Amino acid sequence: MTRINCLISALCLIFCCACQSGQCPSGAGGASGHHAPSRLAEKIAKAFPGVIADQASERLNVEKRQALQKAVEDREAAEKAYQAAKARKERPKPLPRVRILLDADIEKSLPDIVHNSLIAELYGVEAAEHQFFFIREGVLTPAGRILLERLDAADLHVLDFEPSVSAQIKAGIARLGHMRAHIAQNREGLNAFEIDALSDALGKELAGSETPIAPDAFRQLPEDEQIKLGVRALCDFDGPVPRAAAMCVREYEYRRDIDALDEALEFVLADIWLRYAEQLKYGNLLKYSKEELEKYASEENPNEIHPKYHERVIETRLAKAFEEFVSLGDSASIERYFDALVPQHEQYARLQAVRETYRAIVDNGGWAVVPPDRMFAGGHAPLVKNLKTRLQVEGYYTGAIDDHFDPALTAAIRMYQRHHQLEENGEVGEVFWRSLNVPAEQRLAEIEVNIRRWHKTMFEARETFIYINIPSFAVELWHKGKMVSRRRAVVGSSTKICNTRTREWELMNSTRLMHAQMTYLVFNPYWNVPPRIEVDEFQPKIAADPKWLANSDYEYYTPKGGGRVLRQKPGPENALGKVKLIFPNRYNIYLHDTPKQGMFKYPVRAFSHGCIRVEGAFKFAREVLEIDGQWDDKRISKFFKESGEHPVDLKTPIDVFIDYHTVTVDDEGAYFLADIYKFIKDEISPPTALERRCDPSVARTSLFRSGGGEDSGP
Repeated sequence: MTRINCLISALCLIFCCACQSGQCPSGAGGASGHHAPSRLAEKIAKAFPGVIADQASERLNVEKRQALQKAVEDREAAEKAYQAAKARKERPKPLPRVRILLDADIEKSLPDIVHNSLIAELYGVEAAEHQFFFIREGVLTPAGRILLERLDAADLHVLDFEPSVSAQIKAGIARLGHMRAHIAQNREGLNAFEIDALSDALGKELAGSETPIAPDAFRQLPEDEQIKLGVRALCDFDGPVPRAAAMCVREYEYRRDIDALDEALEFVLADIWLRYAEQLKYGNLLKYSKEELEKYASEENPNEIHPKYHERVIETRLAKAFEEFVSLGDSASIERYFDALVPQHEQYARLQAVRETYRAIVDNGGWAVVPPDRMFAGGHAPLVKNLKTRLQVEGYYTGAIDDHFDPALTAAIRMYQRHHQLEENGEVGEVFWRSLNVPAEQRLAEIEVNIRRWHKTMFEARETFIYINIPSFAVELWHKGKMVSRRRAVVGSSTKICNTRTREWELMNSTRLMHAQMTYLVFNPYWNVPPRIEVDEFQPKIAADPKWLANSDYEYYTPKGGGRVLRQKPGPENALGKVKLIFPNRYNIYLHDTPKQGMFKYPVRAFSHGCIRVEGAFKFAREVLEIDGQWDDKRISKFFKESGEHPVDLKTPIDVFIDYHTVTVDDEGAYFLADIYKFIKDEISPPTALERRCDPSVARTSLFRSGGGEDSGP
């Protein structure tokens, strides 16, 4: 017996029993028996359009639970196999992470999901139910709406999103709306003929038959449950109304597709949020919390985390941030959260504005190349017009476009030179022409890379801090939101050596990017020569001249821990000058004075072994100690009358940030600085494997270890 006949038999037995007990309507038994099935048929028909949605949802839930149960069983089996392999002392296969599974057709129509496993964990896809945060019943929540608005403006931050991503999501949401409207419009009721057919089917079964549904039990059910059973009977193609069964199938299929698209859009929006937050803030692997360092740093490298933990660190950050974000209740809080992801340094907003200026220049065709030509102030030359036009594009020149090399052009050239780290002399030369003819597209690309670099900065504003932007060749001291001083600096050179171990080119003397804390100063310091510099530069001198050491101001001494260290004695020729300012770090980089003050006259000052020479370092040390409440003229002067060096511990450590930005902006405009370490160039156009390779047999190498020391020097 079919399910439809079983259900109808059960329903009809109820009416039969009711008539036998005297509860049938007045009139002949046969007639009254037909009245009851007719009334029930009408009630079933009336309820049919609404109840089939519940029936479809119930069927979908059953299928989901079955799929989830299968996934859980598969995972448990994998875990058992993993443990069994370990018990056998074999190398087990790594356990697969939980992943979200999307309908293939839907997946093709939506953006790719990057953080698949993380989303699976955040949403608990191995649970029967999970909460939706960005879209509910086909409608964007405030979080979803604001996220899409921020995505549409992602280009302001030069984030890595394809332009089609937003359009794909919006198309999916529109499609979801059409599907929901369509299914609501197509829940048809039964017509009179179909109701009669259902009534006849009920009436023909009054004799009763064997059925899995006990009539007594059915009689006790509430009427709405009885109606649901009747609707279920109609959803069977063996029933009296095949069209009703077709509607049930269509309802299920639409409901399945709607649920699948609903869920896919939620996961895609979650992935967009994770990618957005990661790119702007949480993917910064140059900045670590104290907890992260305690958990993942090694003893050898306590200020950094090994690359094998990078993915785990980022996902932990994102998971914590996601939980915080989805707990926000109102639009204002959500907007504030997004705003807090953006770098807060004033340079960031300035760079965004400058980018729009240069993008407009590029969109208008950029600027023309000006052929190098000899021209002099006060004279006339045909190419002066070209030069004036070129300088006018960037706003350096605003006068008449003619062939006269007038004072206004000289001023424009000087301004250009100042903004491009050239010697500011108002004259044109080889370096000037080379800089001038860099394409506008490249200048725009440099700006964009520098915007992205702010997403990975270590900088965080403090009450007191020292900020060093390597390409600016300057050291800034800030206190209570104001710059106390800005001094010229000499930084590590761009000299490259061939690493004999990796056989790749390596910067030997570069000043490293970092965040550390200045904890003390040393007046009248010794210079302990780093081993790499001793091996590469001093040992050849000592070997060539046995009297060199005795005739110099260098000596070997044995520190408390043992060993033998070459050092330079304090004095006017000491490489560190009168003072060094120490912020302990693995590279042994610090700030210091220098007897070679002539180095500060050059616009590009990359001459050191890695440490940072500061112009007027003694005055800078005074400014630091004044902020710390420790400057004492008599005490400091006494240090230089006594032998040996004199350390002064800071009461409050000062944060030191060393960064790398080749485009900076002030009220006068953008400054394009020397990319001395080629960080920006390599990001715009990454070097090939062949370009990174070197041959130690012919290229310059270091005699110390395998090249590229951990130690820096003045």
